[in-house]
Amino acid sequence: MNGFGTKLKKKKILHVVGRMHPGGIETLLMNVYRNIDRDRYEFHFAVQSAEPSFYDDEIRALGGTIFVQPPPKKGIRSFKRELMANMKKHGPYDAVHSHVFGFSGYILKLAEELDVPVRISHSHNTHDSKSGGLLRRMYRKYMRGLIRSHSTMMLGCSREACESLFGEDCWHDKRVNVFPNAISLEPYASLPEDRTELRRRLGASDDELLIGHIGRFSAQKNHDLLLDSFAQFSRKHPQARLLLVGDGPLRAAMEHKAKELGVAQQVSFLGLRKDIPELLGALDGFVLPSLYEGLGIVLIEAQAAGVPCLVSDVVPSEADLELGLVDRLTLNASPERWAEALAVVSSGHEDETRARRRIDWSLRARALGDRGYDIRGSAAKLERLYGG
Repeated sequence: MNGFGTKLKKKKILHVVGRMHPGGIETLLMNVYRNIDRDRYEFHFAVQSAEPSFYDDEIRALGGTIFVQPPPKKGIRSFKRELMANMKKHGPYDAVHSHVFGFSGYILKLAEELDVPVRISHSHNTHDSKSGGLLRRMYRKYMRGLIRSHSTMMLGCSREACESLFGEDCWHDKRVNVFPNAISLEPYASLPEDRTELRRRLGASDDELLIGHIGRFSAQKNHDLLLDSFAQFSRKHPQARLLLVGDGPLRAAMEHKAKELGVAQQVSFLGLRKDIPELLGALDGFVLPSLYEGLGIVLIEAQAAGVPCLVSDVVPSEADLELGLVDRLTLNASPERWAEALAVVSSGHEDETRARRRIDWSLRARALGDRGYDIRGSAAKLERLYGG
């Protein structure tokens, strides 16, 4: 309401994504939507799957809209026709914010054709997971050109993510900015110092080592190495348990692999969860052996919970809050070496690890805020970018 009691017209923002299932992109968008001024901004989500997704109900409860068009691989003409029709039906839009890596170039070209004033390309990764053949290289070059021609702003969750999509010379362009994948701090601020009850909810005994990983079951997250390493680790630490949070196309294969390695009784496949802060708070160690990451928002969350972490050396340095909670190891290291490093990270189950975990919340909160990982600041920044 303005000073005369007239209801202000909301700005409509269209986010273009694959689907609203848990992942780094989707977690960020939901964190933003929960914290942005919803009296002034209305989020719409253009997805490429009619299958119900994890966040759909919450989006609608927050006042958002979800609409579907066919994925581009089923035909670019039908994709364009449906997307343009949806944008005309549900718009006009004040901003189109595209999160589909290189294909954002084409999305923003269509947005400019519809006179959308704010057009944002957002890079959330350092790789598109595709091959490096001639056609793919030509595609990347073409889309990068479209991004540069039709974006009013180019964002990335890290410097590496910006350079991967916009080019290594992108820093000469004032439209390019790092936009950290921020989180809501309140759930981590409220975690108890004594984590006994959090562990009890997971059925963990006092002497059980809880090691965790959060991520989609896809090649990028490198569950193969994770399971091989845990199998080695569990030989010396039979009281250890591995908690795997997430879903995806490789889940069944990883469940089978756990059986083959003889650790199925020690590996829990927890699926998609809404209690991530509490789950992280119960851990003795967190592992992220990804083959590539734009940033690794789960690593930010793990440090917010005060958990010691072991990560691959390709995880961007911006994800380390420099609280002494992150150890890095090369992907070339053997599973045995990863198991040894995991033992160091989770060492002192009764003493050192729990002492490290209890780094004062004020220090963790300050580190998160100083590095731009407080969602309240990110939501305010996006409001300005959207023309608020």
